[in-house]
Amino acid sequence: MKLWLGKVKIEFVLGLALTTLLVTTASAGELFSAPPESELKERTVQHYTKFPLVMGIDGGAPIVQKQGGRLTRLGYELPAGFEPFHLVNNYKAQIVALGGEVLFECEEKACGRVKGLKNLLEPSSNILSGKAALLVAKLSHETKPIYLSLYSVKTNNRTGLQVDVIEDVEEPLDLISVDAAYLSAPVEVLTFEDKSGKDRQGSKDHPMVQRLPGARIVEYTQLGFGRTKVLTAVTEKREHQIVALDGKITDIGYKLPRQYSEYEAFANYQSALSKLGFVPQFRCEGKECGDEDKLHEGLNTLVHIGNEKDQFYGLYKLDRPEGNVYAMVYVIGFSGGLWGELRVIEETELKDDRLVIDLEGLTDKIAQTGHVALDGLLFKFDSDQMLPESKAVINTLATYLKAHPDWKFYVVGHTDDKGSESYNQKLADKRAKSVVKALTSEYQIPKRQLVAKGVGEYAPVANNLNEDGQKQNRRVELVLRSDTK
Repeated sequence: MKLWLGKVKIEFVLGLALTTLLVTTASAGELFSAPPESELKERTVQHYTKFPLVMGIDGGAPIVQKQGGRLTRLGYELPAGFEPFHLVNNYKAQIVALGGEVLFECEEKACGRVKGLKNLLEPSSNILSGKAALLVAKLSHETKPIYLSLYSVKTNNRTGLQVDVIEDVEEPLDLISVDAAYLSAPVEVLTFEDKSGKDRQGSKDHPMVQRLPGARIVEYTQLGFGRTKVLTAVTEKREHQIVALDGKITDIGYKLPRQYSEYEAFANYQSALSKLGFVPQFRCEGKECGDEDKLHEGLNTLVHIGNEKDQFYGLYKLDRPEGNVYAMVYVIGFSGGLWGELRVIEETELKDDRLVIDLEGLTDKIAQTGHVALDGLLFKFDSDQMLPESKAVINTLATYLKAHPDWKFYVVGHTDDKGSESYNQKLADKRAKSVVKALTSEYQIPKRQLVAKGVGEYAPVANNLNEDGQKQNRRVELVLRSDTK
């Protein structure tokens, strides 16, 4: 008998050849040598799988029998001069000589739809149509039976050949070992390093709800009185229903250890708030919460890095005689990171009886120091729009300016050091310009008398490390210019 072996033909004694080829596991895929002029495109070995052996064709569709075993796949490409039926017949001759049994064979139209065979057998060749030939056979041996699937298809310029060798072995179920002692061991609780030392400067936990172990504060905002937004519903069209709440606002953005799941982090916040008496107002998770970018934009969340499918949101309310408290929790993450946000809104009445400068006090302060902080001049949160209670300050200021028409002043905006330097600079400048615009448009103060300047966080009058100091640093000042007379 003659077997292909590269370009050399070697004669074997039939019995010796069968024994050598079948018992040598490493060469099981090379039961047959490569056809001449062929190029090997694929060689893969699967430890154990179930291969679809074609046992017939019915209405153009293959009839399949799954065969388990070790699979070696060889994919070749040959010149178009090789016909599929000729290649398959060469294998068939060798199989018969080895005492093998042909289980099914077909050529061209008898093989049904080529595309169907390709989808089933998944050969390395991507030929979708053309002449096809298929042979399925079995070699019986005392060590292990071997099943063979030989599939070839041809187009005008090339011929593909797929050789699949399935060694019929018992499914190996000893790949995994077990440690029975694990079952009786107590559950190991994860521990986390304290990261509070890496918190954003000046930030702290809300006294009502402490952080998850291992968390650190990366974003922080606290306002004695302000306005913020919360999500109360998501419509069927995935539109966000957002409302504004006023009060004392504490907004904390945490970076959480990735060992937590989004669900676990959110559930811990929910449990903590429940123990305090908070009642859920609205909750959602994943895509129920809508597009995460739109949610971030609508709520101006401090955390927003992650996947839509991994987000959790909850709004909770605590009824109190002295004013309701709302807590918003937002958790989002992805495989490389996890973040959580706690936003607490303590409803209070706006204090509109704050110290407001009077004309005499303003005059004395300018005379003594050349500048005065315009106490009571308040703005909406993160905005250059003045609150209505600022009207009294503007009235006093306009009266003073009209009494000194030849004097020139800077209107200077200041901020605390929360946020980036460039952002603080722009906000301070916008607020100073807002005051100048009100004075020149509503009170006809000459534009030459006022110049708006924003210095941002660079001239604090108090410590930025605490809330009281930050409030003092968020101010607008009237400064007399030296070239005024």
